[in-house]
Amino acid sequence: MVSLRRAIAELETNAAQWEAFQHEGHCAVLAPPGSGKTKLLTTKAVWLANNAVAPGRGLACITLTNPAAAELHTRIRGLGQTVGRTVVVGTVHSFAWSHIIRPFASAAGFPERSKYTLAPRGETNAAMREAIRRVFGPHEDTRYVDSTVKRHRKLCLTEEGWNAAGPDIRAVALEYERLLRGKDYVDFDDVIAMAVRLVEEHPFVRTVLHARYPYLMVDEYQDLAPGLHRIVTALSFDEGSTTLFAVGDPDQAIYGWTGTRPELLLELAEHESVRRVELRINYRCRALIAAAGQRILGGDGPEVVTSRDGGSVTTRCEPGGLSAQANYIAGRIMELQAIEVPLHEVAVLAPTHDDCNELVTVLREHGIPVAWRADGYLSTPLTITVEAFAAWASCGREDSGYKLGDLLDQWQQLGDWEVQRAGTNDIVGALLSAAADTSAGEFVETVVAIMESTNALSALRPDDANELVHMREALSPSGEMAHFSVRDLGRLRLRDGRVEVSTMSASKGLEFDHVFIAALEQGKLPFFNSARGSAAWEEDRRKFYVSFTRAREAVEVLYSGWYVTKWGSRKSNGPSVFLRESGLV
Repeated sequence: MVSLRRAIAELETNAAQWEAFQHEGHCAVLAPPGSGKTKLLTTKAVWLANNAVAPGRGLACITLTNPAAAELHTRIRGLGQTVGRTVVVGTVHSFAWSHIIRPFASAAGFPERSKYTLAPRGETNAAMREAIRRVFGPHEDTRYVDSTVKRHRKLCLTEEGWNAAGPDIRAVALEYERLLRGKDYVDFDDVIAMAVRLVEEHPFVRTVLHARYPYLMVDEYQDLAPGLHRIVTALSFDEGSTTLFAVGDPDQAIYGWTGTRPELLLELAEHESVRRVELRINYRCRALIAAAGQRILGGDGPEVVTSRDGGSVTTRCEPGGLSAQANYIAGRIMELQAIEVPLHEVAVLAPTHDDCNELVTVLREHGIPVAWRADGYLSTPLTITVEAFAAWASCGREDSGYKLGDLLDQWQQLGDWEVQRAGTNDIVGALLSAAADTSAGEFVETVVAIMESTNALSALRPDDANELVHMREALSPSGEMAHFSVRDLGRLRLRDGRVEVSTMSASKGLEFDHVFIAALEQGKLPFFNSARGSAAWEEDRRKFYVSFTRAREAVEVLYSGWYVTKWGSRKSNGPSVFLRESGLV
């Protein structure tokens, strides 16, 4: 494996990375943006798979989101390692479902749990509304009940914790779960809660998992909620435990709505049996960008060393509002085009989807190609694979950046391996015959027909099955993506020749030469409902930091000092306080 040897040699040039790579026990790596933490994790994972994992055993690499898991897939395959039986890659939720609940629920005395499926979004919303109606009177204030119940369920509370939340909140949670279970449904929070109980309360589950997965690699550990953290620590600190290698950065924890507690990574790093390693070299951002990023955080953290001097950081007020900001950004993008900066190296970020929609409209009016993902369906392993199929089929075998063998490997990991493998030849035929300008909906229906012919649909994980329904609806003749061609669908996996537009939260994990951050208004960031000094306020600060550090060469921040709410009222609160605190205004 030439690529693996090259990656290991690069780790040797960084003392902290090399220490983490060589350490044989539990290790927690604290790593700022651009410090090579995912490269470190995947290089170590592939080395372990080939040198430390016995035949018949495996190694699990897990993270929070499907796009992040897809990135792990890509990097591991790039190092010459197939993903499948020896190296398992996926989200924590998919690991909990496929490797804990399904194999062990019946043996632990809960056979009904293995037959549950993941509830569609419409079912969960309806069940929550009905549960609230049954617990609260018609004239009671229930505005925050939904969000409170969801938040508490994500925290995977003990009975004592639920008691503190109050009897009505607990009653709604129980009724919601009962309504879903009545239809053989669970939601993502149920999946984690069930997996936690199986791992913590049944020693035989831990024993089998230790034997099957002697190594557990966790990327973006700061994004794990308490329930996920409990699964990991139960497996890692039990007798005969699995060896844990975790990487992350508490300063990049921006998914508070999932119950994330970034301090869990710091607690893990302080555990007596865990080696703490801190990466301090930022290979991505030039020096001025990295220094401004540290000021956004308050400048209290350890100094980060950059490998590149220079950089550009500017702040601009456009009094005319977001449309004026968008027109300015369009002009700057055309200037960058004139000096031959590739469009896929330019990103435009903003706090909300509505902001992004307005920015996209103006950029397209200027004739600037834009990559802006529609919300018709979510990214899961299946939808990501189908998009990658479309990219390979329509954008050229070389230009797509995908190898057919890697795509077929992804395909065969979507469900039961033998079932998926049965349709491989038909999939290859569909890819070779697909025309770039034909309907994406027809292309997806061809893939679905192949899956139906081999019974692969019934073998899909619940999240894949749910989002396939939404994908088909979005691409149907009456759907919001009905106009998509196979080329359009494939381009969702690519960034070629288009400016990336993204919310600040969704930009995590990406990087570009030039980044524009728009709508930095007080009330948008921090959000008007975030109290100064609260957890939400600090998460908003981290969201700005994460967005800022997507840039390699230059960052331009824009504000107007006012904005219009979705209810039509004008708020003139001035620029974001984070701009003033960090010296950017």
